[in-house]
Amino acid sequence: MRNHRSLIINYLFISLFVSFIIVLPKTVGATEMWQQTYGGTERDAAGSLVQTGDGGYALAGLTESFDVESTECWLVKTDGSGNMEWNQTYGGTEDDYAGSLVQTGDGGYALAGGTESFGAGNSDFLLVKTDEHGVIPEFPSWVILPLFIITTLFAITFKKRLFHQSS
Repeated sequence: MRNHRSLIINYLFISLFVSFIIVLPKTVGATEMWQQTYGGTERDAAGSLVQTGDGGYALAGLTESFDVESTECWLVKTDGSGNMEWNQTYGGTEDDYAGSLVQTGDGGYALAGGTESFGAGNSDFLLVKTDEHGVIPEFPSWVILPLFIITTLFAITFKKRLFHQSS
């Protein structure tokens, strides 16, 4: 009986020692884990996630928390610990969502999803290209006036030449 108990104690000790050897290396080098939530009081969901070039993360999906009219595409950028750095919404007066996301070579983002706000009607594909801060670059308004003046002068000059050639 004593040998039997001794055998059981030895078995437990060896099992504990082997478990300790197997688990210890995994926990000593383990990195800190964390959890974050993003959103407001309404429905918010991520459809895609990428790790960004700076070690952070970008999440794309939808939000109803930031627009009282409809569902919007939502892009959230975090640091490596999951702390939100910035967020942007995209869309119109109807429902829009992002289902896929990539970081582009220029550091910006491209989101693919669906829209009921734009397109031919009902539901269409949506592709949004942003800069590295989630901003959709706009055509600079200061360019419109000079282009209008140059185009007008060109048209007047061209008309005068045509008019003088025909007389």
